[in-house]
Order: sequence, then structure tokens, then C-alpha cells
Amino acid sequence: MTASMRVIDTPLNDVVVKFRMRTPSDDKVSEIAESISQVGLLNPITIDKNNNLLAGFHRFLAYQKLGYDTIPSIIKDVDKKFSELVEVDENLKRNELNHIEIADHIVKRESLLEELGLTYDATGDNQYSQDADKLTIADIAEGIGLSKRVYQRKKQISKLHPEVKDLLVGTEWADSMNELVRLSSEKDSIQLGVCNLLISGKCKSWKQAFYTAKMEDFKLHRQKELDFKCKERWGLYPKSIMKFNRQNDELKQLCDLVNHNEDIRTEKGSLRFGETRIKLHQMNPEHARFAIDYYTNPGDLILEPFNGRGTTAITALHLNRRFIGYEICDKSYQLTKDAVEKHIEVNEGEFELIKGCGCEMKEFEGEGSFVDAVFSSPPYYLNAEPYASDSPLDLCNMSIEEFDSRIDLMFKNLARVIKKSDYKKKIFHPIMMVVGTARDAANGIQNMQTTFEILAKKHKLTLWDVMHVELNNPHLVCSISRNYDFKFTHKSHETQLTWVRF
Repeated sequence: MTASMRVIDTPLNDVVVKFRMRTPSDDKVSEIAESISQVGLLNPITIDKNNNLLAGFHRFLAYQKLGYDTIPSIIKDVDKKFSELVEVDENLKRNELNHIEIADHIVKRESLLEELGLTYDATGDNQYSQDADKLTIADIAEGIGLSKRVYQRKKQISKLHPEVKDLLVGTEWADSMNELVRLSSEKDSIQLGVCNLLISGKCKSWKQAFYTAKMEDFKLHRQKELDFKCKERWGLYPKSIMKFNRQNDELKQLCDLVNHNEDIRTEKGSLRFGETRIKLHQMNPEHARFAIDYYTNPGDLILEPFNGRGTTAITALHLNRRFIGYEICDKSYQLTKDAVEKHIEVNEGEFELIKGCGCEMKEFEGEGSFVDAVFSSPPYYLNAEPYASDSPLDLCNMSIEEFDSRIDLMFKNLARVIKKSDYKKKIFHPIMMVVGTARDAANGIQNMQTTFEILAKKHKLTLWDVMHVELNNPHLVCSISRNYDFKFTHKSHETQLTWVRF
């Protein structure tokens, strides 16, 4: 043994258990005490020059149990490291650190414990092993008041990219433990992408930032042929009542890039949502996939008068159709264009989104029939869904009378641009509209289906098919009690109306 590792006898009363060791085991202490009484102490305890105990807690307690006055000790020169450990512990006990700082402190603490020889390194149950009373992960976690699972999750945050830590550490985002844990498991490019989106304000929530960052390098594969799997999804032919479950696939994720954007959320102001900003209605991508798959062919030109959340555009392009649409809201217009241009490979002339009114269709005045199919979910009346547009042409801002007048104009133009159908030749060019009810403060609930049927017939469009679509209504379950109390039932379906021009 070197001079620096010489063994001295230290009075038990002088030994300071300053750092919280693992919880002692009475059985272990008794076992070691019996061994010491028979063969003596084989492994001295370790202390620093100030008599702070570094290793040998159970041996120290065994000596106390046996009534000895002194204990063989090795002095280790670790003053600086021990001081650092005390400082780290004090910082962790204060509640001023965010989760990134806590993670770094945890890693630093483990490193210091290891350097001090306090961490568990091998198996051993008796005084013959110097590791018998060292700290396990559970002990280390308990030392700062955490369970082993929570401790490991907090430590996981330390794996964040260094640049991400630097950018987030002084922000509100550093207080979100679960999201930081999730972020730490992503590759560096995703971590940096999420971080930049949050810091720049382009995304206002973790969920939106994760979606956007993960889609940055993503290109939605276009389906080059007819999707013959549609039979497995929905059956051999459309039924009078259909239900479309939302699939968490690439198509939906790309559509969510538009719909999850914080800038197009709104305050419903209802009993259910209060002032919470929530997502507006989004056409179910699975419904759009069904309609475009069943009623059109690859290469067909799909027209969407009310682009909204871009579901029709993205789905049509995915299914290898061409698309032309209108959008009056600046934000929705730009979000849809960005999603398509960044994430879908389209050829020139396959995609056109026009900033303007889909009822007037001024860009196609004087043109004859050139559209293969129309698929749309028109806005509701009178701010049923306020779509963040101040335009006087926004249908949501209009009275019932004004709304009906604009829909009348839309059908007039659709009757002009849609190609003719021929039943005998099996030529089919549908105008598909998904409609529901709408609010009107003066007249109660007005039936959009009836209104649309009357206006379409006026322009010699033939109602070819009516299909009810079962809703996945988020209010239904939470409102069961209220429905019974007030004898009111939420609507359970929307209607897909299909017209053709003969």
C-alpha cells in the first residue's frame, strides 16, 4: 500500500456522514458485525481529510454496533470533488432549476459519485467486497427525492443535442419534461428542427413542432395506380351509411401539418371549450381518399372551391390526380401551398391553388367544361366555424340570405366547368359536397342539405346519390349526461351529396 493510501485509526465520533448514503440494512449490518468480530475488518472505510465518509457506511455502522471507539480508515484527497458534490446536491434540492438544468446536474452528480468511489460497481454482500454498501441507481435517485423511473426519465433529457440545450434552457419550453424526454430520443436533425420551430415562434406547441420537424424531409409517395385495396377498406361499393376511421398514416400526418397549426385555431367560446383555442373542422383524409378513389381516375382534374385545411388537395395529389382549388384565408392558403410544395413531388400543371373566391371562379370565366370531379366540404353559415378571415367574401361571415346567394353562384359556375356525364356510356363526372346543419341566430338550425339540393337543381344538376357519413363526434361521449338532462342529441352524421350534369 502506498503512503497516500496508508490506514489510520479514526475515532467513530469524528466520522461525518455528510452525504446521504443508501438506506442501511439491519441484517447487513449484523452480518458484517459478526464477520468483523471473527476475522476483523478486511476493508477499511474511506474518508476525506475532513473525515467525511466516502465509502463503507455499513462497515461504519457495524463498528458502532460492536461498540468500538475507532475504525481503520483510508484518507482520500477529494476535497474539491466532495465540495462540488455538495454544491450539486444543494442546487437539486432548490426548485429553481428547469428540466434541462436538472438533467445536467444529475449527470454531473453521477460522475462525481463515481469519482468518489460511491457508486455501485460490482455485486457483493459482505465486508469482503468493497462495493457492498455503495450506491445503486435506486439509491442515487432516492438521495434527491425521486423514484428510479422518474430519475431515469429526467436523466434522459441530458442526451439532448448540446445546441438544443443552449437554445431551450432559458425558455418556457425547458419546463416540459415529457416533451423533452421525447425530443431527446429523436435524431439530431429532428431535435434541432423542433427547437428552431419553437424558438422562432413558427410553432406554438410541441405537438405541432414535432409534426412539422418530422415532415421537413418527408415526401409523400404518390400512388401511381388505382388503389385496389379500397375494397378491403370500404367494401365493393359505397353504402348508404359509411364510417371512416381516421388512419394515422402518412396522408393524415401531412394533412395535420395544416390543421395543427396554432395560427388557424379558434376560440369556440362554448360550454365545452370556453376560451381554449382548438382545431377547426378538418375533412377526414380517409373520407377524401374514399371519394376520390371510388369516383375518379388517376390523372383526373379535381376542383375544390373551398380549400380550407387542404385535405382534398393533399389527398388528390397523393392519389395521382391533378388539383385546382380556391382559398380565401391567407394563412390556410399559405399552409396548404407550403405542405404541397415541400412534401409532395408534383409535376408542372398538376397543382394550382388560387387565392380568391371559389364561388365566383373569375379565373375561368368564359371557359367551358374542363373539370373531371369536384369534392368539397363547404363552410357553415354565420360563424359556425370562424375561419380567421376578415374578407367580406368569406361565407362564414355572411347571413343566411347572403350565404345562399353565394352558393347559388357556385353551383352556376360548377354546372359550367364540370364535364358532362353519360349514364349509358358509363362516363361519370361527379360534384361531391359533404354538408351538415348550420346555425342561424334568428331561424334556429337550417338544413344545408335541403338548401344545396334546391340550388343545384336550379342549375340543372341531377342529384345522383346521397350517402350519410357517421361522425366521430368528440362531444358525444362527454355530453351524454347533458343530452339526457335537456333532451338534446348531437348530430351523428353528415351527408355526402353527389350531382352530375347530363
